[in-house]
Amino acid sequence: MNKAILGVILALVFVSLESMQFVYFGGLFQRMSSFHFGFLVFGLMAVGFIGWTAIENPGQLRSAISNPAPLIGVNLCAALTLAAYLTSVQLVEPAITYTISAGVMPITAYILHKCGVREGEAMRNKLEAAGNFVLFCGIVLLTVIAVSGKSGFVRGDWTVAATGVALAIADGVFFTWVLVYSHRLNNVGVGPGAVLGLRLPLYVAVAGGCFAVEVDQKATLEASEIGLYVFIGLILTIPPLYALQKAVAFISTLTISALTALGPFFIFGLQMIEGRVEYSQATLMGLSVCFAGALFSAFGAVKAASQN
Repeated sequence: MNKAILGVILALVFVSLESMQFVYFGGLFQRMSSFHFGFLVFGLMAVGFIGWTAIENPGQLRSAISNPAPLIGVNLCAALTLAAYLTSVQLVEPAITYTISAGVMPITAYILHKCGVREGEAMRNKLEAAGNFVLFCGIVLLTVIAVSGKSGFVRGDWTVAATGVALAIADGVFFTWVLVYSHRLNNVGVGPGAVLGLRLPLYVAVAGGCFAVEVDQKATLEASEIGLYVFIGLILTIPPLYALQKAVAFISTLTISALTALGPFFIFGLQMIEGRVEYSQATLMGLSVCFAGALFSAFGAVKAASQN
């Protein structure tokens, strides 16, 4: 199979599984500290992937350590991304968090190109450029919908909504940088599994510290509940992240960014099934605008990727 097509398939697997993750986490973090959850789930992931790499491919760890700039960069950006994401998804409607975060990514990739970052990319055809412009308009519309109280869920007043939106934007910006630094580690011989583990230690340390001082403290849970939540979290976290990490090796940052913007309707439908978030016609309208932009952008991105 053509590597570009395989990369697109892996990116779509990532989108569908991550949609389930957003809805699940949005409900879970009303009861459980996001820092407690993050420390346990991502701590186990870091230990598992780094340990496996140390046994099977120790040379990849040596390559990562001998390239400290991208290693430090991916850790810092991953920590900021996870903190922003896990907080935003509990403050506003998960579909809004996901859509804004994903929509910001191709725009960030383009800005990086204009700033001279080699992993950034220009819009490769008019269809992709038009799609990203519509996507930007959709992000603005969703921001207005959330802040004005027209969305299906906000955990507080307009200031909470604005905070949730700002964190979703930060999530998209920093996650794009995670992809950039992941590319750089891939280019020096560090495989997808190793990168996935090596980008987590800083966040795990920060999350553990925040939980220890009771930041975002929630109700006390039974050990059996915590174990179940962590198990489900691992199931919803490892496969999509690994699929994305594999996709990074096959297709460009801009292509991945465009494809991840296709997931809002997965989340919106799952929200309706879950029942925690109220149906919002305004949110659906905002998602539709973003979807139209993402669709045009994705067609342009896939066309460009397939021609390479």
